[in-house]
Amino acid sequence: MKILVIRPSPTGEELVYNLNKIGISSWHFSLFDFYPSFSPISLSKKINELYQSKVILVFSKKAIYYTNLYLKSNNLQWPLHAKYYAIGKSTALFLFNYIKKNYFS
Repeated sequence: MKILVIRPSPTGEELVYNLNKIGISSWHFSLFDFYPSFSPISLSKKINELYQSKVILVFSKKAIYYTNLYLKSNNLQWPLHAKYYAIGKSTALFLFNYIKKNYFS
C-alpha cells in the first residue's frame, strides 16, 4: 500500500520525501495550489463571512498567509469572537502567531 499526498508543492514533496525516508511508501500528486485572489468583490464578501463566523476551521498555512495579507492590507484584524480550529499542529501554531501579532504586540 502507498500513501498519496495531495498537498501543493513544495510541502507535498517534502512530506513524501520524509515518509519514504522512514520506510512509508508514498508519492506526491498535487491536486491544487494556492494563489491570492484579485477580485475585490468576492474577497469583501468572504471577509464579511469571516467576521460573522462563530467557528473558523483552517486547513493550511497558505490560506492563513493569504488571508492575513488581505486583512493587513485593508487595516483589518482576525476576528476575536470566533473559535479557531486548525488541522495539524504546525498550522495551528502558524495561525496563533498571526493572531498573536495582531492582538498582543
